[in-house]
Amino acid sequence: MIRNIALFCLLLLPTMTYAQLDSQFTFSGQNAEVLKAEKKITVVTPEQVQVPDTCSRQVPNGQTRVCRNETRYRQECSWIPSSERCWNDTERVCRTVTRYRQECSGSSSHTVCTDRPSRTVCTERPTREVCTTRPDGRQHCTTVGGGQHCTEVGGGRDCREVPGNRTCRDVPYSDQDCDNVSRRRCETVPGRNDCRQIPYSEEVCGMETQYRTETYACTRTETINRTTAKTIKSETNVQIITNGIVEEFPVAISVKEASQQFNAFAVEVKLLKEPKAFVVLQKKESKIASNTAQEIVVKNNVVLEILTQEMLPMSFPVAIASAHIEEAAKKLVIIFEGAMSAQGSADVLITHKAFLSSTKTLVEMKADYPSAQVELGSVENKAALSIDIKDAIKKELKKKNMKLKFNLTSALNLQGEIMNATKPATSKLYEGTFVELK
Repeated sequence: MIRNIALFCLLLLPTMTYAQLDSQFTFSGQNAEVLKAEKKITVVTPEQVQVPDTCSRQVPNGQTRVCRNETRYRQECSWIPSSERCWNDTERVCRTVTRYRQECSGSSSHTVCTDRPSRTVCTERPTREVCTTRPDGRQHCTTVGGGQHCTEVGGGRDCREVPGNRTCRDVPYSDQDCDNVSRRRCETVPGRNDCRQIPYSEEVCGMETQYRTETYACTRTETINRTTAKTIKSETNVQIITNGIVEEFPVAISVKEASQQFNAFAVEVKLLKEPKAFVVLQKKESKIASNTAQEIVVKNNVVLEILTQEMLPMSFPVAIASAHIEEAAKKLVIIFEGAMSAQGSADVLITHKAFLSSTKTLVEMKADYPSAQVELGSVENKAALSIDIKDAIKKELKKKNMKLKFNLTSALNLQGEIMNATKPATSKLYEGTFVELK
């Protein structure tokens, strides 16, 4: 029902030929342009009218006795005697058993030592005669050596570990020994009545009213289409903020209906040739000035601004003057040559490569500025960023050979949208700067 109502309402909407008014102009430095266009359309509006018709209806025509077979039900019951239902059930049965464990007691081991006696061993040293010749030629001899040499040998102490006396005995204790035992269980199912509804046919008679068909004159609703010729007139005022830029390129303006009831229009702007300058569409609006039975007048306003790359509200430094890390505060300070945008984002990558080793990432992060993590300021009258990197450090910072790869993205804060197919670059990559650890 809802679908039919929706379809009926759709049929009542006016239909028309496609309404699009196209115009174009060539920009060559002018500040304004007025474009006019018109198009004849045919609007078909459905209209409901009442037309004569023949209708029919049912009227009573007496009563007649009528008999019909009807299905009825009766209850039949049968007695089911009692029976026994049996099944196997597993039961866990436990019994108490006596087991034994060994308990030992006794004294600990001790050390027993004995002293070995010492003895004196003596040896006799032999004697010998030593002779010398005196100046007068006589020989003088003396006996040297001899005597006894004695030494003390043996003695000391021998020790051994003597085990203690250990006594063991078996001590009884109680434990549970369990098994799964299968048992047969049975229960008696009492007897009962089993009742069912059995269908059967029975003739039922009664008086019924009879009807006949009767025709009569009536009207019905019919939809016819009313065709109306209309003219759509469009006037577009184009305001151009040139900023002193002169360049030739064509611009197309299209006005289209935005609804099937012709109560709204939309304006579209398109560049027919890619210019060197950037074209910013700041404003576009369309409204119906008048709508009569013969014509629809549409007024449109378009505002364009012409900008060069240098005029865009963003700037990038020429180069990085220096970069260092304050080790205590864990802050990376980057000093730039040239001006930079007041808003943007910073993508930081610091790597280190030792001799004959692979490149390792020490710091990696991305953050917007200005923010709590990235502060924009100046050092010695040069633009600088102070970046908190304590949560971005992946490996230990080095004293030497740390390199910075830095990608700066600038926010493009424009009133409107850039219509060029080639958009301006909003980021710049700086790499190869060495980072000093202070």
